[in-house]
Amino acid sequence: MSKPKPSPFKKLFETKDEPEPEQEPEQPLEATTESNVTQTPTPLAAPAPTQEEPRKRGRPATGKRSDDAWIGRTYYVKRSTDLDVEEELLKLKRRGVEIDKSELVDFLMAVWVKWQQGENINLLIDEFTPRRNSKLD
Repeated sequence: MSKPKPSPFKKLFETKDEPEPEQEPEQPLEATTESNVTQTPTPLAAPAPTQEEPRKRGRPATGKRSDDAWIGRTYYVKRSTDLDVEEELLKLKRRGVEIDKSELVDFLMAVWVKWQQGENINLLIDEFTPRRNSKLD
């Protein structure tokens, strides 16, 4: 019969159970025995300027998610409506008008609230849509 092959992890467990040898504190490289000799420590590096906040990892938070004026919500819309909105937003983007769905929904909801409060929404919608310029020309 052949002997079983030793486990490659056996050494890890054996060395973990053994007490670690005590390490002596590091001695300075140049020991001075004369009492009248003074050594000036050489700085390892220039101290970094203190900052008020530590620098965060990752890219900076500049989107709507990190803006307190915006709040995340989930709503359901019909698939056909969503595709139509995407198509129209793409047409606007090709004409140089940058707007995303959340801005569009925010505007439409704000206009609806103002309409409920009795304001003339035709003026508000005319300010928002670039369509008025192309239809009147």
